[in-house]
Amino acid sequence: MAVEKNHTHSDTLVRVSAPARLHLGFLDLNGNSGRKFGSIGIAINSYCTTISAQTATQISVHGFNNDEPLAARTLAIIDKFYRSLGNGIAERDRGVAITLEQLIPEHSGFGSGTQLNLAIGSALCRLHNINKSTQEIAAELGRGARSGIGISTFDLGGFIIDGGLSSSSTVPPLLAHYNLPKDWRIVLIMDPHHQGVHGQQEKHAFKTLPTFPQQHANTICHLTLMQLLPAIVEQKIEPFGDAITQIQSLIGDHFSPAQGGRYTSPLIGQLLEKAQQLGHSGIAQSSWGPTGCIFVANDEQAQSLISTLTIVSQALADANQQPNFQIAQANECGAKIEMTQV
Repeated sequence: MAVEKNHTHSDTLVRVSAPARLHLGFLDLNGNSGRKFGSIGIAINSYCTTISAQTATQISVHGFNNDEPLAARTLAIIDKFYRSLGNGIAERDRGVAITLEQLIPEHSGFGSGTQLNLAIGSALCRLHNINKSTQEIAAELGRGARSGIGISTFDLGGFIIDGGLSSSSTVPPLLAHYNLPKDWRIVLIMDPHHQGVHGQQEKHAFKTLPTFPQQHANTICHLTLMQLLPAIVEQKIEPFGDAITQIQSLIGDHFSPAQGGRYTSPLIGQLLEKAQQLGHSGIAQSSWGPTGCIFVANDEQAQSLISTLTIVSQALADANQQPNFQIAQANECGAKIEMTQV
């Protein structure tokens, strides 16, 4: 793993822009097969994490109004990089200036932590001419402990299914990659007043939740292989949405004790249930939420649904408690990495 020679690009700026992702469920939380987790997810174009890196006399972090906790997390990622992937870089050549230009919202179900780690790790690898794959970068920086969605969407974009972890796995392997039909849209509902379970609370949840029923894992795997994936290939939104809704019901109810219900945000839960009553499927919460999402066939349906749900939301909550609505599309290219001379 050590770098034998220093080939640092001292006159180069590396910019990495990585898309947000939605995590739509696990294949098997039971693990009796010898593999556990296995994830379903998709890259989206609504948010991205964009950072730039260039050599400097010392390590520094810039941007986002000098947010100290964010700077500390960024410095920790840089430190971990130089203790692993970059451990062959001489101390005198480890000065780097990282600028945080855009960030995916934290603790909202968009995979912000993984994308920040991969963006910084990839930028530093390019800066120091270290040839490592995204999977290797993720493993060394401690990502992919449960889900490989954000790792694969960084590389490829699109709709992803990973194979979970065996006892000897480092990161989950990619099993399937598809692009969704270009007309399909995703209505995002975001609650700025709630955060998804994260950090130690998330680790505690995975340790203390009851055993996931094997029958439910079997159902999810069957829905994924025999309904979800064929619907993408055949470009049929109805069976795709139905499979997502069924999978999410099983996953959401399992995590209910840790997140306070099938959905983290009560308001978003009510709006998702209303969308289902209106005949929509493809009803989901991304990861631990609170972001909810609804898959629809086209932009017109998305606009109409947002208009309806806005009226419903105004009747349910005070003006200062309203959610944010957004129409998203799948990102089909993954992260963009650019190197320019400075």
